[in-house]
Amino acid sequence: MKVCNVCGNEFDGRDGRDGDNTCSQCERDEGNKRRRARANANRRARESVLRDCGLVKVRGALGGTYWE
Repeated sequence: MKVCNVCGNEFDGRDGRDGDNTCSQCERDEGNKRRRARANANRRARESVLRDCGLVKVRGALGGTYWE
C-alpha cells in the first residue's frame, strides 16, 4: 500500500507506476483543473475582445447571457 501525496489516502501501487505517489482520483482531478484553467483563460480572452469592441454582457429574462 502507498499513501497519496495529495489527499493522504492509501491506495494500492499495483498499477505499474512505481515512482508515482498519487492515487488515480487525484490524477484525474489534476487533469480537470488544468482543463478548467485553460477553458477559463480562453473565455476571459474571448470576453475581453468583445468588451474592447464596445459590447456589454447582459443577462436575459430566462437566465441566459448575451452581448449587445
